[in-house]
Amino acid sequence: MLQNIKLIGAIAVVGFIGYSVVSGSASEQTADLGQVLDRTEFVLTEYQGYLGESGITDVTDQQMAEFTEFYTIVLNSEPRFYGKTLGLEVMPDATFLGFADENANGVQDTDEGKVFTVEIDEANRRLIATDVAGNASGLQFSGTGFLAGALIGNLISRQRGAGISAASFNNRTATPRSNYRPPSSARTGGPRSGK
Repeated sequence: MLQNIKLIGAIAVVGFIGYSVVSGSASEQTADLGQVLDRTEFVLTEYQGYLGESGITDVTDQQMAEFTEFYTIVLNSEPRFYGKTLGLEVMPDATFLGFADENANGVQDTDEGKVFTVEIDEANRRLIATDVAGNASGLQFSGTGFLAGALIGNLISRQRGAGISAASFNNRTATPRSNYRPPSSARTGGPRSGK
């Protein structure tokens, strides 16, 4: 009987450790998706404007790296809306992955959890932000011009290359940005960034 209790205890400890390692990102603070969407829209609009003014029609890896750096700076600008420094990676499928960048090195290390993702929903003309708790909020693009720039074109091409069709997001539900209220565990960052 005592051996069975020890065995069950050992299994429970191993299971808890395994769960903690696997679900490390779940322990991250919930992000204010309103701030994520506002800042993402600002960055996309500003960088597309820069590319347009510069006459750039094809986005290179160097320009994508500049965009990612700019996006990261805006995410971490004052007023802060997250308790840790945020890092950002543009994934191969064009998803923007925000993570807690504890050492601010711009790379998601094994102990740095995911905070949010942002996806471009071309067919429904919106950005969809999702946090670690599974909450989602969407921000509609104003007009079709937003989709016409070199940056968005590059990102949509990445989606297609990863097998994501324009209709892939049709069944995704997300609270409209205008109705979104951050959970109490999210740290708010004041008025809309860049507005």
